[in-house]
Amino acid sequence: GVQIGGHNFVQTGLPFTRQVKQIVVDVIKDNDEENVTERDSSYLRSDSIESSAGHSFRLDVRNWNKIDTRDALIFLPGFNSWLKHSLETFGQLLAMTPKLSRHVYPVLFAWPGAQVLTYRKASFISASENNKKYFLQMLTSLQSRGITNVHIVSHSLGAQTLMNCFEDVCGEPSPVAQCFGPARLAGDNASSALNLGKLVCRSITMLNPDFPSHAFRERGFQSIRRVTSLITIVGDKADQALFWSSLINGLVNGCGRSQPSVLDFEDRCEQRGLQAPLGRNINLLYLDETKGKGGTLASQSEGGGDGKAWLDCDVIDTTGLDTNVNDLRHSAFNVNSILLRDIEELVVTGKRAADRTTLLHKRGNIYEFCHAPSFIKF
Repeated sequence: GVQIGGHNFVQTGLPFTRQVKQIVVDVIKDNDEENVTERDSSYLRSDSIESSAGHSFRLDVRNWNKIDTRDALIFLPGFNSWLKHSLETFGQLLAMTPKLSRHVYPVLFAWPGAQVLTYRKASFISASENNKKYFLQMLTSLQSRGITNVHIVSHSLGAQTLMNCFEDVCGEPSPVAQCFGPARLAGDNASSALNLGKLVCRSITMLNPDFPSHAFRERGFQSIRRVTSLITIVGDKADQALFWSSLINGLVNGCGRSQPSVLDFEDRCEQRGLQAPLGRNINLLYLDETKGKGGTLASQSEGGGDGKAWLDCDVIDTTGLDTNVNDLRHSAFNVNSILLRDIEELVVTGKRAADRTTLLHKRGNIYEFCHAPSFIKF
């Protein structure tokens, strides 16, 4: 096909009845040619192209204006997700969300997800320097191709890759975080990040995240909140995969074994029993009054009158969903139509949970779906 300024003309395979001598694409009136900018003047040149048969034809493009690019949707798969499986999972999500698929360029950040018996190794790989380096290269490449708006979605152990990329370095934002401008304020459509020549992080969504809730409250949330104000955590209190994660990590913590720095928190070595993974302990996302920081970290909502300073993010409780949810309750995000519609609305419209159509407020920053479970009979 022929590509011109971001527009593709795909060959149809249909034969021409006559030999093509000239193709002209004229998108301005003749009397407007003097208004063509210097940047667009390069598209006015007329080049002769020699075909393989020895014939020549000419292509004229006059004042071609490149269309606006879509947002990029970056998906970070979880543990035990090899490349083919990750592509199928991500593809299924996009196939069931037509508005979303028309709104974004899908990008899969595939990292070595390991397998069942190598969970601890996968944890170290997800938080490795290589993952951080390659993620930074991906963002730089997207920006060089004209992408400005980015949405990030992680699943399960992919949350550790995400948080590792944004982890502060010596108290300063990481190189990945520095690719993005500051978080937009509510109702701010023209982000200052564009004026700074940086990417705009429209949203971060963490699906059933396998990440310590204490580490997230102490340091993790602050590292991503500085780049976006639309942070959503989707969890399930009955998530069986995260139960085994909490058991394994709890035993490791009790033995004092090392783990990636992004997973550390103050009382890790003193913790006994189960660790509290973020996706299973969704009711713990509030600031510790003795350690927490104020400002934008605390939600501006009332918080249900319980006196807690809830983190300024949206928590979606999917414990009540039972349609297309298997017994593991860990990977329903790409097959459950209720959850898919909410993810689609989140990315396409940029609305917070309080303004989306399918959610009900429970307390604090926690929401659940307006959906009756299957055991209710009418």
